[in-house]
Amino acid sequence: MASPNQRSYIKDLAVLKLKEFKEFKEMLYANDIVGVDSETVKNAKSVDEILDATTDLQASKMIGVLQSRPMPVRVRAYSPKRSEEVIRLLDEIKATVNDWSYDELR
Repeated sequence: MASPNQRSYIKDLAVLKLKEFKEFKEMLYANDIVGVDSETVKNAKSVDEILDATTDLQASKMIGVLQSRPMPVRVRAYSPKRSEEVIRLLDEIKATVNDWSYDELR
């Protein structure tokens, strides 16, 4: 079983080096860390579920593969659609707050 330190390190590396959980599963298959018929990985909904069934050798291989991956390029700006949605939500919040009355608190 993977040690607590290995588990923590794998989860941290996965967040840094991968964009989504699907990539983590694909990485395990592509690097022969698990067999293509692995039901545990196929049905897993989280990294923890996979790590619960991972040996320390598999965990070491995961760490090696994750360390060798380049950092993904993450866009630091929101898309116009997402920006408009955030602005709309903020306007709703402002409208709600403007309707509040503090007279009763006096």
